[in-house]
Amino acid sequence: MRPGNRAMIRVVLSALVAFAVSVVAAPGLPAFDRFHSGTPTAELGRLLYNELGCANCHGGDTGLPGRSALSLTNITSRIRGEWLISFLSDPAGARSGTTMPAQLHGRDPAAARAVVHYLASLADKTPARRSPARHVNAQRGGELYHAIGCVACHVPDPGAAGVQSNPPGNDIPSVLFPDLASKFSLSSLAAFLLDPLKTRPDGRMPRFELEAQDATDIAGYLIGFQGSDGTLDRPIVPLSIDEALVPVGKRIVAGLRCAACHDLPGREALEPVPLRDLRSGCLLSEAQPGVPRYSLAPAQRVALEKYLGEPHTQLPVATRARLTLQALNCLACHERAGLGGPDAALDRYFQGDVELGDVGRHPPPLTAVGRKLKPDWLTDVLAGKARVRPYLRTRMPVFGTATDGLTDLLAEADRRPEQALPAGDPDAGRRLMGVTGGLGCITCHRWKGEASIGIQALDLETMDRRLQAAWLHEYLVDPAAYRPGTLMPSFWPDGKASNPEILGGDTALQIASLYAFVREGTGHPEGLPGANQQFELRPTDRPIVQRTFMEGAGTAAILVGFPEGVHLAYDARQARPALAWKGRFFDAYRTWFSRFPIFEKPPGDSLVSWPSATDPASTGASGRYLGYRIDSRGVPVFLSLVRGSRVEDRFEGLKTGLRRVVQWDMRVLDSIGIVHPTRVDVTEIPNRESGRMEFIYTWK
Repeated sequence: MRPGNRAMIRVVLSALVAFAVSVVAAPGLPAFDRFHSGTPTAELGRLLYNELGCANCHGGDTGLPGRSALSLTNITSRIRGEWLISFLSDPAGARSGTTMPAQLHGRDPAAARAVVHYLASLADKTPARRSPARHVNAQRGGELYHAIGCVACHVPDPGAAGVQSNPPGNDIPSVLFPDLASKFSLSSLAAFLLDPLKTRPDGRMPRFELEAQDATDIAGYLIGFQGSDGTLDRPIVPLSIDEALVPVGKRIVAGLRCAACHDLPGREALEPVPLRDLRSGCLLSEAQPGVPRYSLAPAQRVALEKYLGEPHTQLPVATRARLTLQALNCLACHERAGLGGPDAALDRYFQGDVELGDVGRHPPPLTAVGRKLKPDWLTDVLAGKARVRPYLRTRMPVFGTATDGLTDLLAEADRRPEQALPAGDPDAGRRLMGVTGGLGCITCHRWKGEASIGIQALDLETMDRRLQAAWLHEYLVDPAAYRPGTLMPSFWPDGKASNPEILGGDTALQIASLYAFVREGTGHPEGLPGANQQFELRPTDRPIVQRTFMEGAGTAAILVGFPEGVHLAYDARQARPALAWKGRFFDAYRTWFSRFPIFEKPPGDSLVSWPSATDPASTGASGRYLGYRIDSRGVPVFLSLVRGSRVEDRFEGLKTGLRRVVQWDMRVLDSIGIVHPTRVDVTEIPNRESGRMEFIYTWK
């Protein structure tokens, strides 16, 4: 390679490294990278002015939820002192993408240590003690971290030492971690995860509904905890305070106006610092002593200059709603009016009920949510008090005071003239919801905790408390317009009822009647499984035979219910008895009405099973199923072909169990291997007939 080429390569690599460092060092805001990475605008500048805490020092109402920094109360009992010193000395170096500006550049290197010793002097003299976790399951913590929604904001697979750049394939940069093991102990990180709003009340790190063990396991994963004994946690050792450094740190903290953003014990309100010249101060790319340095990306700096250079008029409601959702990063999980939703690189982490398609794993859209949800319900959702989608593994977190007023804001942003629905007929709504002459809503939707016939979509019981009637009418006429790809069909395509028999096919009246039934109706939708057990099969004087799909008996299960209360499932695919149980026989509702194959379970008790043909415990001869015949007593006799011999397998119910008689052609086979169920007492009944064996099975 020529020397000139080597020199050129060195120049290019240096430029690339410099570019990468500048990108990493810039404050990381998910909304900036996802929605404002093009031409810098004043709107982006407003968002930055709010999210970088500029308004805390310089004043001004952005119309967005206030952004504060973490509480400094007892901080040295929550975060390791040495990490704090390192972070204050070089915030962007300790955590790439941090929104904390560098404040101590140009000062004595001991300044950071003085600040930390001052903060330690403010701590409670008897801080609350954390009991060490007894058990840690870091593997489970990793599974939770990737499933409940953490990776919507944070980088997947962060590793114990943290990350300083986003991994390849992430189209939208994630919020990066520092070296969490150097920052936290296991117990202090678990305590933070259990309630981040306690020390970060601005809601940018929201609170997930976690059990204490969940928080411990996630913390164990994030710090790379080895083993399962939580008592081996490396605790945070209290600083030995250097009293000579305390007054020095106090002066620095006061001079830097740390209390403008941070909660400090005994803090006093600070007067805003006027913005006189945009060409100086925080917006400069060069560091100035005593001036916060943000290492802004060029686009961020231009956007701030545009925002600060324009007169600040009242923000339009729709814009304020959009920027609020961006500030809280709601659109990392939710889509609204075509913006946001799970990023393609992170989509696989959104998990749920695969039978519901993407609807069963993606959080619902926020499009028109202000006119979709009733205000009280939306307020409860934001407060973590209302949940209707248990199949979603991604959890809706709580943002604390950051969502105060969000219900009213979204209602105002989405408001439009609505046409009231007519008064509905609750009984007609009940019939519409059912499967007997109705629309079959309960084929997919649960009702008052009862399972639906097929897929398990959300329970319709809360519909009147959740949804505004006018929005419901619009949605039911064309569900795909609101949520493309939904499995929900339209029963009123183009506004025309597909069922003209009820209420004369009046679309508005039918929808209003569904709403009225949920709100004030009585009884259950016709055909609801479990509501009145009208499809439960009960053998009385003769056996009942029913085909179905059943766990343990496969897709070709033939069920036989005996009046004695003992029942059998025969696997026709493998030509063998599969299961036997006592008590209730079978509810045929799903088998008869479901559009989806459901593997049923025996509804009774005292279940016993036969080894399958592939089970090493099975020593019987495999055969080919030929069918069954019904004898004069209504008992099915199962027929199969085993090594050229026709075999008949007959079961009869007894009060204590089952009688089994197996017959075959001795002219073809001398003997036949017979497999018995496990956990039963087997008694062979002697007989003199060749090619015939009889057994009694009894069990509790």
